[in-house]
Amino acid sequence: MMTGTLLARIALISALPLLFLPRLPSALAILLMAIAGMLLLWTKIAWLPAAGVALLMLAWMLSAARSTVAAIETASAAPASYSVRIAEVRPDRQQIRVQLVRREGRYLFPPRFAWLSLRNNQQSYCPGERWSMLLSLRPVHAKLNEGEFDAQRFALANHTGVSGRILRQQPESLRCSWRWQRIERDRPVIGALPQGAILMALAFGERAEMSNALRQLLRETGTAHLMAISGMHIALAASCGWLIARAVQLLLPVRYISYLFPLAMSWLFAALYSWLSGSNAPAQRALIALTLWMILRIRGAQLSGWQVWTFCVGGLLLFDPMNVLSESFWLSALAVAILLTWYHWFPLPARCRHGWFWFPVQLFHLQLGMLLLMAPLQVVLFEGISLSALAANMLAIPVITFISVPLILLAMLMPVGSLCAGLWWLADRSVVWLMAALKILPAGWWPFYDAASLALLVWGGLIVWRCALAYAAPVSWMALVLALLVWRWPREEPGWRIDMLDVGQGLSVVIRQGKNALLYDTGPRWENGDAGTRHIIPWLSRKHLNLQHIVLSHRHLDHSGGLDAIVRRWPEVPIRSATLDARHQPCVRGTRWRWGRLNISVLWPLRLSDVSNNNDSCVLSVDDGVTRLLLTGDLEASAERQLVALEKHRLHAAIIQVPHHGSRTSSTPLLLRNVAGQIALASAARYNAWRMPVASVVENYRRAGYRWYDTARSGQLSLCVADGKINVFSLREQIFPRWYHQRFGVKQESR
Repeated sequence: MMTGTLLARIALISALPLLFLPRLPSALAILLMAIAGMLLLWTKIAWLPAAGVALLMLAWMLSAARSTVAAIETASAAPASYSVRIAEVRPDRQQIRVQLVRREGRYLFPPRFAWLSLRNNQQSYCPGERWSMLLSLRPVHAKLNEGEFDAQRFALANHTGVSGRILRQQPESLRCSWRWQRIERDRPVIGALPQGAILMALAFGERAEMSNALRQLLRETGTAHLMAISGMHIALAASCGWLIARAVQLLLPVRYISYLFPLAMSWLFAALYSWLSGSNAPAQRALIALTLWMILRIRGAQLSGWQVWTFCVGGLLLFDPMNVLSESFWLSALAVAILLTWYHWFPLPARCRHGWFWFPVQLFHLQLGMLLLMAPLQVVLFEGISLSALAANMLAIPVITFISVPLILLAMLMPVGSLCAGLWWLADRSVVWLMAALKILPAGWWPFYDAASLALLVWGGLIVWRCALAYAAPVSWMALVLALLVWRWPREEPGWRIDMLDVGQGLSVVIRQGKNALLYDTGPRWENGDAGTRHIIPWLSRKHLNLQHIVLSHRHLDHSGGLDAIVRRWPEVPIRSATLDARHQPCVRGTRWRWGRLNISVLWPLRLSDVSNNNDSCVLSVDDGVTRLLLTGDLEASAERQLVALEKHRLHAAIIQVPHHGSRTSSTPLLLRNVAGQIALASAARYNAWRMPVASVVENYRRAGYRWYDTARSGQLSLCVADGKINVFSLREQIFPRWYHQRFGVKQESR
């Protein structure tokens, strides 16, 4: 008999292939899969109907993914007229997020969203407004490096697969949403309070006003999860609704008391709080899960905790298959699963489970389980562990749960202005006290990147302890531990490696021998950050590399933007450049040094420069005696000709970093003939304003016998060089090929 729990399990398993498929099947293959599933449903063999359901659900999941891709392709094909609703305004980024309601007069389903740029747009917007807009949209395309936050996957999971600009606009309704009016009503009161940024985050899900220092404090103390509206906050709002309903029932005659009224009130409070907080994806998922649980409760279904978990997770994936790509979805689901495991495997003694005086012990037990079992997931998401998280959460959870959030809920429901302001002040006092307590805690952030080893240590250790394997089978247990240690033991790779990181429109190349690294250029800098902080430092730390040299080709911000951050992280590392900077060692023609097994020679420029333009780029030749790499920075045609004249017989290199990102002003046929290489590596952003690399330049390289690779198409590029052999690995196509990493809506001018 097909039960709801079995259907939920099948839905969960059917959604998992969307995480790993390199390509989506064709529409015909999905149709045939659905037909096969329908046929199997009519069979009488016990397990075949279940297989038929699995095929049908898999077809549903795959068709949802294909529908997402098709919507992106259609939206980016050409400018079109849309009816949109403003969903979010980000003045700090000069962007708005809109829901695409209709395209060319036709309603869009399921809902799709887009980020629109507001540069040179003087119009002010507010959430809830409706506009008719002519939009030029393009598919999302994110930087892709090993271990980094996957922005492209995040965009697809949140149905925001396109971004673009407004070509023409006309208002349909300029009325702001009631939620935004409420925010604007309370903003002056909240903004005047010391911890107004946290109150805005807890009340309305608006986190833009939180400073970097505050975000860092919350991250390092492991309390950031409390300040983002999630399932815990929705459950807390539901609990408040249930308590209010039960209090009302104390005044009613017995014949009017029913369990349905508290359930309805809890759902109503949860829905209201979810809406007021912006209906972000975690809040929506929590509300859907609460609705599924209420349906089970009303129907009188007696299910275990694991069955309810399976039912909710499977139902959420069936409702929206793109949830499978959401890290926050899996974090929430796994957090609940971890709690179930912890309370089943390591419960408190019976005498400690009841009574308010045991609450500190119960809270400590809960936090200890979360700290231990969530540690590997925290490393995956945040690349570190908060050693002070246990103490911080012992302080923060009671304050936020029992004081701050209830006061905030009362303040939002209170119609009287003076009482409302008083409640906001009380909520702010609780947060002020909490932040002061968190600042007193010793610094407890431990950068850590090896999630697999930590998972083996923590999860494996708890399994061994729970199953008593150390006592029942000591020899087998020790053999297993020894095998895992040998498996995780670091091994010296033969030869050397070249990694061109995907830093957008800029350049950063890492050359490494074993655990030692040389960095050529530090990527770009932009208004709110730089490639050093965002990409290079985490990447080097994740690989456990010892940075020994920094070479700066020239001063342009797309090549030197991350230098300051990298120098702050590794202040003792020597820097070479062709600039007149007293802190830098010279990088001029004739400079040579030996680095491990590699010979490094500077071929250009002839002298140091204070201007440091493209033609002053420091050109390096790196070789192991057999294979040579030529790093050219932003060298242009005139300097290329001089370089060939000086080094005509010594320019041959198997690998060349394409000068100036593939610009028309570089990569002359003269240079290509004299280098006579095999592999060309270009660093560029897909949607760069200069449309680099230029198609004619790419064609010149291919005609000259080079294999062309660029970060705009492939993300991070990694080359292994050993014994004269070169193996090239591209992250998007080879190392981590996934359908959601591909280049949707490919256009020739946006390579």
